[in-house]
Parts: sequence; C-alpha cells; structure tokens
Amino acid sequence: LFLAGDPAQSVVEGTEFRFEEVRGVGHFVGSVIQKPKTVNVNFRSHSGILNCAGGVLDLMFTHFPSSAKQLKKDKGLFQGSRPGVLLGTSIDQLNILLGDKLKGAVVLTHDESARHCRRLLKDYKLVYGVREAKGLEFKTVIILDFFREIPSS
Repeated sequence: LFLAGDPAQSVVEGTEFRFEEVRGVGHFVGSVIQKPKTVNVNFRSHSGILNCAGGVLDLMFTHFPSSAKQLKKDKGLFQGSRPGVLLGTSIDQLNILLGDKLKGAVVLTHDESARHCRRLLKDYKLVYGVREAKGLEFKTVIILDFFREIPSS
C-alpha cells in the first residue's frame, strides 16, 4: 500500500492533509508505516515559477515568521523563465491585454474578490478564486491584487 499527500496543498478549510491519518490507515490494514519521505521535486511547474514563488514565500516568512509551516523549497525538473510582473497596470490596460496579447489567460484572485474582478474585467469568463482554481492547470495566469487584501498590521 502506497499513500501520498502534500501538507502544502491545504488551501481549503477542513481538508488539511495529516500524516497521522495515514498512520491510522496503516494500522487498520495491519501494515507498518515507515517514516514519511519528503519529496521536493515539483513535476508540475518549471523552475522559473518555483523560484519566483520561493522568493515570495521568503519575504512572507521574513516578515510573518509564524504565518505558515515552512517547508523546503521545491525544485523543478525543467528550466523556465521567471513570471512577468505587471506593476501599476490599470484595469483598462488589463482589459486590452486580455482581449489581445493575453487572450485566454486565467485571472486568479481571492475567492471573495472573484465576482468583483470579473465585473471589472467586463465579465471576462476566466476569472477564478483560489478554491475554484485548485487542481486545475493553466498555461498563462495573471494574479490580480492578490496581496491587497492582506491586513497591513
């Protein structure tokens, strides 16, 4: 019996992965559970995305050390370019980009903001909250105002 889980994938309340539950299943089937092995190779994202995400997490842990469990950084199997950053881009400019150069891009935002962002983007259909997007894969993603809703204190 082979069981796997990812404690970093707990974005939906009440669905946290717990290794204790895996041990309980092993005990139930009469199997000896070995110490969990940690895999830090990411098979879904390239190194450019992982390095950028790692940098954001480094900043978060520097300023908010107890905000989440700190895990080892993932390594990608494939090289890739860093994501682009559209700093100071207006909604009107983003609407133009989504209708032209970034057509088909997914816009990801907080769950509570998805409906509002969809309206701002002229009912653009590919606007998702985090929970809606979980488990889905996209070629091009725009993260819109994701950190704006974090309290400053």
